Amino acid sequence: MSSYEVFLLIAFIVSIIVGVICMFVPKNPVVGVRISWAEYNDKTWKKSNRFTGILQVLVGIVSILSWLVFSSSAAEKIFLTSLGLTIIVSIIYARIVYNKEKK
Repeated sequence: MSSYEVFLLIAFIVSIIVGVICMFVPKNPVVGVRISWAEYNDKTWKKSNRFTGILQVLVGIVSILSWLVFSSSAAEKIFLTSLGLTIIVSIIYARIVYNKEKK
């Protein structure tokens, strides 16, 4: 196993750990979705960060599975693509939760 593959495996595991932290940590200035929509109130924070945490854990699991099945470069592309999609989907979901709470 090369140092590059070890780095990828560590990145995938950290992705899962960050996801779990996002799901259970209360509102704070360090961890979580840091946009104004998610910070509107505690309910929007909790919903948007729980959703983001679940997505992040899925990204880590899919990435580890892809690393076991495909080459490390393919796993890296899958990881980066799914991570980017997670960010975009999390922002959209935070906006949806914010709109529902604002009503």
